[in-house]
Amino acid sequence: MNRAFLTILAIFLAGAANAQSAQEVALVKAVLEAAQVKSIKKNREYCGYIGFNKEGRLTSTKARRGWSHECTPRWPDNLDVIASWHTHAGYDYDAWSEVPSVVDIEADEDEGVDGYVSTPGGRIWYVDTTEMEVSQICGLGCILSDPNFERGSEGLIEQSYTYKELIAREKENE
Repeated sequence: MNRAFLTILAIFLAGAANAQSAQEVALVKAVLEAAQVKSIKKNREYCGYIGFNKEGRLTSTKARRGWSHECTPRWPDNLDVIASWHTHAGYDYDAWSEVPSVVDIEADEDEGVDGYVSTPGGRIWYVDTTEMEVSQICGLGCILSDPNFERGSEGLIEQSYTYKELIAREKENE
């Protein structure tokens, strides 16, 4: 095999190591889509966990209602948790909610799980606590978006951010 092919294969396999299964992504989209409806209507965050139940099936906890800028799910005893999930409530011009926050990535890291976040613009983000970065699984309108959402109000949204970039982004927007 030639060297270029082996290099491309190594890059692909390294990226695939942290990749979520199609089943996990489908479940996350369905869970966040359902939670997004209530989240936008009530302008509250909703949150929970996904993981494997006793039968080995991938499932989600029931959505827990939080506040406008915070939600703390209850850790389930009957689930082998692999990730958290939460919405970012309804659109608020003064809130920077189209990208996961530093607190979002730190909370997942503290619990030892990865995470998923939906935004008022309908984006879904994956929070990778091994690499300490966030990346969009799907962009604007991937799931229900708030009808009041103003595209571009937070400037350019990148496809991914490192932890350090999230810190810099938050400082820049204080």
